[in-house]
Order: sequence, then C-alpha cells, then structure tokens
Amino acid sequence: MPCADASIARVIAADSPATPSARLLAANILREEARREGFVRIGIARAGEPPGFLRLRAWLEAGLHAGMKYLERTRDVRADPSRILAGARSIVCLSFPHSAQPFRAPDGAEVARYARGPDYHGVLRQAAERAAARASGRIATPFVYRVCVDSTPLSERSFAAAAGLGWIGKNGCLIDPDRGSYLLLAEIVTDLDLPPDEPIAEQCGSCVRCLQACPTEAFVAPGLLDAARCLSYWTIEHRGPLPDSVKQALGARVFGCDACQEVCPWNAPSRARARASASGVPGEPAPPPPTRAEWLAMGPGQWRRRYGRSALNRAGRRGLQRNAAASAGSVGDRALLPALGRAARVEEAGLSDAAAWAARSLAPGG
Repeated sequence: MPCADASIARVIAADSPATPSARLLAANILREEARREGFVRIGIARAGEPPGFLRLRAWLEAGLHAGMKYLERTRDVRADPSRILAGARSIVCLSFPHSAQPFRAPDGAEVARYARGPDYHGVLRQAAERAAARASGRIATPFVYRVCVDSTPLSERSFAAAAGLGWIGKNGCLIDPDRGSYLLLAEIVTDLDLPPDEPIAEQCGSCVRCLQACPTEAFVAPGLLDAARCLSYWTIEHRGPLPDSVKQALGARVFGCDACQEVCPWNAPSRARARASASGVPGEPAPPPPTRAEWLAMGPGQWRRRYGRSALNRAGRRGLQRNAAASAGSVGDRALLPALGRAARVEEAGLSDAAAWAARSLAPGG
C-alpha cells in the first residue's frame, strides 16, 4: 500500500548544489514548517542504509517475522530511499505523540493507544504534505519530495534513530527522551542535500521491564521480538484462526498490545508534562471503543461508518470480532455465551473458531 501516489509528490528538477549555509537554511525551514503542523521532533538522516537496518535484516533472516511475508519482499527497498524517490539524498524524519491514556471500553476491552481517533496514516500524511509544500515555497533551491507514513516500505524507525529522534529500545520501539515511545512517525524523502543530525545514545541501561512484562514472552533477546508470539501481530496482522495459546493469553485485548510500553520508565506518569498537549491524533476526541458484545454484534454497514477509515481497519471487522470472541473466553465473560454461540456458526474460520473455543471455555466444567 503506497503512502503517497506519485501525483502527490511535488516534482521540480534540482539543477545546482546548494552552499552549506543554504543547506542549513533549507533544513531549518523544513523544521519550522513541520513544527507548525504539530510534529514535536524533527531530524534529518542521510538517504543511505541506516546503521539500525542491520537489526531488521538479521531479524528477517532469523525468520522472526511470522506471517508478514511482505517484509521479506520489500527488505531491500526499506533501506534504499532511492527506490521510493529517485535521487533521494535526505530523509526528514518526523514524530508526533499520540495519547498515553489507555483506550478501554466500559467492559474493559482494550485497544492499542495509537488506534484512538481517525486513521493516523491520512492525518499525518496530510500534515507532512502541507509542511513540505510550504517549505518548497520558501526554499530557493527547487527540489523533489515524497511523504511517507508507515505503510510505505521504508525502515522508518531505523531512519528516525539515525536522525536523532530517539533510540530503539529493548522492546523495539523508538524512545524519545522527552516523550517516551507513544509516538507516530512520518518522513519527507527529498533530493535536497541537507545536513544530517547526530543519533541519540541508547539510554535503556540495565532496565528489562519491557521484556519481563510481555504476556507471551515474545522477546527472545533485548530488541529481538519473535512476532509469532506477539499479541499485536496476532490481533492486527494475522488472518484466520488464532492458536489456542494466543486466545488464552489475550486477556482484555482486542486490538494490539501496549504491555511493553506501559511499564517503560520513559513513559512514566512523571514525564506526562512533556506529553500534556498530546491528546491523540488531531481531530475530535475519540469515544471509548466498543465492548466485546458490541464488536460481536456489529454489522458491515456500521463497521464502515465507524471504523472503515480508522487504524482499526487493518484488522478488519471480522478480525476484531474474532479477537473479541477470544478475549471473552480469556477473561471469562459468561454473559456473552449466547452471542458466542451465534458467532460460532458464522462462515468465517477465524471468528467461528474463536467463538467456539470461548464457548467451550465458559461452559460449566470447560
């Protein structure tokens, strides 16, 4: 899924090298315009393979990416921005904080914090596009750029770390020393030759709270996640039935898992002042997510109206219903037995399997 169609990129031929002062001025203009759009940290990385990409390459070679075959297919592209934008020289890396508050339904069903509100892909893409377009009107040197947000094959965390936005923690998340890891990322890939920023030194020290907090022991080593054990992978990326061990481990989760971030000292409440304005992606405050009963009862029309343009659409309606059914069995929600019985008869393997498992778990003697 491309993050920006070629027609969106502003293509103006660059025909002369900029002086050092002009390069610095261009970088500062891009920073100013990005801050105007709410991005809280802006850094610049060279458009070559970032040092942190070695970790991703080793992770893929070890086969720890579970069913995410698209990562294999796009491995080489992710470290080579010139495959995304011909002549790329620099990447302006941007971070935007999302809410650190739990995103929880009245029945306790939990959704990952980043999925609150409108889909961040479109919101951040539009914000970065506006920033780049305004900057192009202020920078003397004509340039080409392309905006990327998450779904483009770019190793964005590796580039963000190279650009000094933070460091990659033991849980694999980018950690900003001022704002923690509840962050969304975007990039402006450009053929401007901009002065790069220095990386930030890793500051996790001897702390291993994130590794210890994982409900499925998915970390095989610091910074090395086995996706086949990760609840975020199973509830968001995976299609079809869930393994029984995953169903049992879900607990209240119906989309994603924030366990490794919740215990991180860099996300501690004492740091909340730096995130005080981070109420989520720009837009109206999000209402609580649906309860498990509401997920199971939701029809396709209601889904499209409420969540068709949200980050939850990555899992899809049936995926969320599958997760809600499994969560009901995991937490022992016996009030959902009638709904689970109906869901077990649905002709969708993931949902029917999860509902049948949950019904058996909740039955007397189950």
